[in-house]
Amino acid sequence: MSAIAISELRSPAEIERAFAIRRRVFVEEQGVSEVQEFDGLDNQARHLLASIDGGVAGTLRIRLLEGGQVAKIERVAVLAAQRRHRVGHALMVAALDLVRAEGAREARVHAQTAVQEFYAGLGFVAIGDEFEEDGIAHIAMRLPLAAGPGRAGR
Repeated sequence: MSAIAISELRSPAEIERAFAIRRRVFVEEQGVSEVQEFDGLDNQARHLLASIDGGVAGTLRIRLLEGGQVAKIERVAVLAAQRRHRVGHALMVAALDLVRAEGAREARVHAQTAVQEFYAGLGFVAIGDEFEEDGIAHIAMRLPLAAGPGRAGR
């Protein structure tokens, strides 16, 4: 498999590439409504895109909360053909490195329970009880971020 390239999307045209992945994964595959998926918060977020050999593979968005102290990583989506090739891992490591460099002290996710172990493998710990979000079982998870350089999950 070729190397996974991670880039931050800045223009509306670039961000639409991420939206296309989210539409395919969440709306078409998982049955999340378009209104729920595109919740009006994308303009408050930073968007990362994973690509392989120039083709899109996955995406996520990051919102900095609580004065930048908490990074909420959301909408982590990998196309079906690229799953199990560490695309999600590469996206998460890049996101954690980015928010750590921005000074965030904690990362949070609302993990679908089906992929809770993926996030646990990156060091996230479940907090609270399972809950339903967009008709899918989720669990809140958090990861304290150590100050200074370094890569999560390595």
